Amino acid sequence: MRKGKFIYALIYLTVLFSLTGCGGSLGVAARDDGKADVSLFMDTGKAASNMIASIMASLYPSASSGKGAVFTPDRAAALEKSLSGGELEAVKAEALSPSVLSLAATIKDAASRNSDSQPGVLLSSMVRQSGDKMTLTLSPEVLRGLYGSMDEQTRGYVDLFMAPVFTGEEMEGAEYAALIGSIYGKDMADELSTAMLELTLAAPKGRKVKSCSASDARLSGRRASIQLPVLDLLVLTQERTYSITW
Repeated sequence: MRKGKFIYALIYLTVLFSLTGCGGSLGVAARDDGKADVSLFMDTGKAASNMIASIMASLYPSASSGKGAVFTPDRAAALEKSLSGGELEAVKAEALSPSVLSLAATIKDAASRNSDSQPGVLLSSMVRQSGDKMTLTLSPEVLRGLYGSMDEQTRGYVDLFMAPVFTGEEMEGAEYAALIGSIYGKDMADELSTAMLELTLAAPKGRKVKSCSASDARLSGRRASIQLPVLDLLVLTQERTYSITW
């Protein structure tokens, strides 16, 4: 197998289940120059980490150095390289542990974007800034766009987990967790059921958030924080938007 296929299979598998463990966070910070800084903290959790590592080891035994590890320094470096360019700059990926990865990048301003960069297109399509307002959009269409950008073989790996947001099947979160549990075990289902994504939207430096569209958001200085159950994202059927003003 080509190294590139291993890299992208790893990216999509870990993105799908990166937030099904102890926790995860996604931060988007607006900037005065029209760019946006993005940070992602991935913790695959014990059950998902073991599963992904096992799948990758069986598919790519020669490339899966680091037994039991989902993230290694080499894989973080490969991820950083694959995401750099196009609409993203200043990409930095770091394996903090075998199951934890931090990723940071800057979305270029609209005039500097290169539509040939698929990862950048998908990311920047989620973030929009206009005047004193920034909006993050999560929708089945955006997530299926990510799925559609994969090659056929990689889609086959993701299909192993049958996430409704990708398959188009309407399913309640509890029903999906039960399905995962019946196939991959109770530990995996329990991690999935309790996983939360902490979403943070931030105003440019020196500004203060005036309002957030989410009624349960916590406002503190330039930041608004929202807790999202990961199950809600994996069974998403309608667009969700989260916006702040400053």
